Parts: sequence; structure tokens; C-alpha cells
Amino acid sequence: MIVIDLETWEYERASDVGIRRYTANWGKVDAPWYQDPERLEDDRTASVAAAVAELAVAKYLNRYWHGHVWHATEHQRYDMYPDIGTNTEVRRIRISQGVPIRKKQNLIPNLVVWAAFPVPREFRQVEIRGWVHQEIGWREGVPAKYDPNSTRLFPLDKLNSPTQKVTKCQHAILT
Repeated sequence: MIVIDLETWEYERASDVGIRRYTANWGKVDAPWYQDPERLEDDRTASVAAAVAELAVAKYLNRYWHGHVWHATEHQRYDMYPDIGTNTEVRRIRISQGVPIRKKQNLIPNLVVWAAFPVPREFRQVEIRGWVHQEIGWREGVPAKYDPNSTRLFPLDKLNSPTQKVTKCQHAILT
């Protein structure tokens, strides 16, 4: 695990992106897995924490974070864009037993999914837990009880260390 401390301007930028994502989705109905009372968190907090996680991983990797924001009506147009660069997705870990791996992202070549835990309450520090290739995460993950057909959970203890170099994955994509 690697701990990333955010500078004030990084915290402000990630918080701004999170708030903008939250307001861009006002009035949108949450997907069923976001309505699970065991996992429920207010959308504003969740949006800011997710943006903080993305920025922290980008900082660690020294890669471009676009901090994308789009209106709910444009979701289908942009939802396949990875969070960082062209092949890096970030999953905020909160109470999960694993890293959520989404079936639809099997179509993104060589996608790498990183797990990050923004430390509550203020999210000024982020624990980067590790990474897994999308293909491996999907193949070896366990169906999530909240979305068994489209989401699998890859065990946190099987993640590659953040310090381990990411190599190109040669495994076949499973759909």
C-alpha cells in the first residue's frame, strides 16, 4: 500500500470535479446497486471521494487526469472513457470485500483497474491498495450480489502491489 497526501490545490481540484459531477447528475435515478442500503452513502460525498481517489492515483502514476464531468444525459457517450489516460480506471474502495470489475469495460484494451481508499472524513490522504488487469479481475472475480451479471469483485488481497510495474496484459478478454 502507498499513501498519497494531497496538496491543497489538488484537494480543491478533486473536490470541484466531484461537486460538478454531483450537480451534473441532479435528478438522475441511481442504478440499483447504488441504492443498496448496506452500502448507501450520500452522492455528494461519494462523488468527491471518487474524484479524490482518481487524482491520487494519477499523481502516483505521474499520468494525466482529465477530471471529466458530463451531464447525465451524455453518460452513454462518455462512460467508456477510463479515469486516467487511455487505459487506467480507478475504483474507490469503501466497504467492499473486493474491487468492482465491470463487464462493459472488458471492451477496453489493456485496461488496468486500481483500488484506492480515500481516508475519511476529509479525504486528504488516499491509500492506494494496488491494481489488477481488467481481464484478470473479470475472470477471477466473484459475482457481486448487488449486480451479479455485470459486476465481479476481485479480492483486495490478490491485487498487485502499487509498486509492481504494470505490464501489458496478454490474456483473452472474457465477455
